[in-house]
Amino acid sequence: MDFITIIIFLGIVQGFLIGILLLTLKRGNIKANNFLGILMIIFSVSISGFLAGRIVTDPHYLFLVELPSSVILLIGPMFYFYVLALVKKDYKLDKKSVLHFIPFTMLIVFNLVFYLSNSGETVIAEYSNMFSRLDRIMIGLQIIHVFIYTFFIKKILAEHQLKIKSTLSFTDNINLKWLNLTVVVLQMIFGMIALSIILLTAGINIESFLTTFIPVLVALGILGLGYWGFKQPIIFPFESENFKARKYEWSTLSEEKADRSLDKLMFIMHDDRPYLDSGLTLQKLAEVVDISPQHLSQIINERMNQNFFDFINGYRIKEAKRLLVDPKGELLTILAIAEEVGFNSKSSFNTAFKKITGMTPTEYKKSVSLNNF
Repeated sequence: MDFITIIIFLGIVQGFLIGILLLTLKRGNIKANNFLGILMIIFSVSISGFLAGRIVTDPHYLFLVELPSSVILLIGPMFYFYVLALVKKDYKLDKKSVLHFIPFTMLIVFNLVFYLSNSGETVIAEYSNMFSRLDRIMIGLQIIHVFIYTFFIKKILAEHQLKIKSTLSFTDNINLKWLNLTVVVLQMIFGMIALSIILLTAGINIESFLTTFIPVLVALGILGLGYWGFKQPIIFPFESENFKARKYEWSTLSEEKADRSLDKLMFIMHDDRPYLDSGLTLQKLAEVVDISPQHLSQIINERMNQNFFDFINGYRIKEAKRLLVDPKGELLTILAIAEEVGFNSKSSFNTAFKKITGMTPTEYKKSVSLNNF
């Protein structure tokens, strides 16, 4: 075996091992783990054809080169189910879910009919040409299929980001940035495949690129996705799946009650400083203010023109600015100040601080020192 063959082989093996491990994992979000485990196995199968193409020499077994690519039509649905299981508390497959598997089923039936209705010579001739005209059409349809699913996955992730900022004061480990990155990488891979097919059709031979670089990239992606999947905690600590933070058409909140609750909220934020709790949620603060979470969200959105996340972090940054220039806080590190004011990590503190002040905490501290000099 050459080096590339070994890399592809190891990628396939690790994909199967990670998949089996996720399928048997009994902690965290079990349903999401199961979907991710199946997805890992699908990725492994999808690149097994490239491995077969490098080691199979008997023409009677050339179908092993092309058939594995059929599972590409399962990548989109399984990735979609995985994301839904991550962001929805009680997500489960229903009868309509079977519709997602129709394209894959049709392709399997097509291959079966082709195999049974043609002579052995015809079948061998077709499978011997890895990028025949028919194959290019099939690959093109698979690429479109994947891009359609990644579009809806990105939409779900964008809605999730808005939702957590409407109910939580922290986003560490639950913002799914790594999953957004995975979607982008997936789109890049299939975008490169699409470009390669176009170039092949135009007479430019880059078949070696397709059969070498793409499976190696997928093999590395399997490792990365599996790693982040294992680290991902349960991320739907929302009070209700029916909670709609941005829609108040049917709100029962009166102007008088909103004014009273806003005054009480401001008093609590100033005197009790609940924002120092790194695990503060909309539900927790609503209980202190003695108002429903939906009404509290409406007050913050409409009266303060902010979402819950930005509202709480505004107070945290204000307190951090005080500690940064307080002589008593000279011995505190940036991380210590971040934790003191309610942030779970230095990176999230730096991001929020720069968003509000336009400077990093260190830059702010230096600027104040120079102005006071």
